[in-house]
Amino acid sequence: MNIKHISRPLAIKSLGGDGLFMGYASVFGELDSQKEIVAVGAFKRSLATLRQKGRTPAMLWMHDPTAPVGVWVSLSEDENGLAVQGRLALSTQKGREAYELMKMKALTGLSIGYRVISSQIDKKRKARVLTDVDLFEISLVTFPSNEAARISEVKAPRAPQKKKRKSGSKTKKNCATDKVVTQAVVARLHKAAKTLKQNPKRRK
Repeated sequence: MNIKHISRPLAIKSLGGDGLFMGYASVFGELDSQKEIVAVGAFKRSLATLRQKGRTPAMLWMHDPTAPVGVWVSLSEDENGLAVQGRLALSTQKGREAYELMKMKALTGLSIGYRVISSQIDKKRKARVLTDVDLFEISLVTFPSNEAARISEVKAPRAPQKKKRKSGSKTKKNCATDKVVTQAVVARLHKAAKTLKQNPKRRK
């Protein structure tokens, strides 16, 4: 099986910790460094087949089939290209690494792994136009080959909420007790100071 790859850059608008992000894995009509252009509808059949099987393409690290880094939760074609929404597996080492590199804007590309089913030649642009492809995986990569597709957003996790202090009778009782104890200590200190003043010790 001849699996090919097309890479795209990713641009992060915001980054948090639950690993949810969205953007474009492929953009229609853009000529990449491999002299290939993805046509509108190229993923339609493949996406329909994947939905019927209840599957999604793999989310891989640098096209390594032994290094999944998360899951694609949504994939669809729109007027721009293949819109994707994914979630990094932050409980894994590779998922955490991908998150940190995205946050630093050091991880700059998405790349699709596909097999060409049908294509045609655009003589004017001297390029191969992909009209139907089987989509197998979408990877996070370092070096993109096209400047069009973007990750548009990476969402933050919900921060754990601090427990609110209950303002009940128990709290009021504790405050009253603290006040009584403080007053008693102050009274004893005043009494001790008065005694020392009346009976001063002789110093050597």
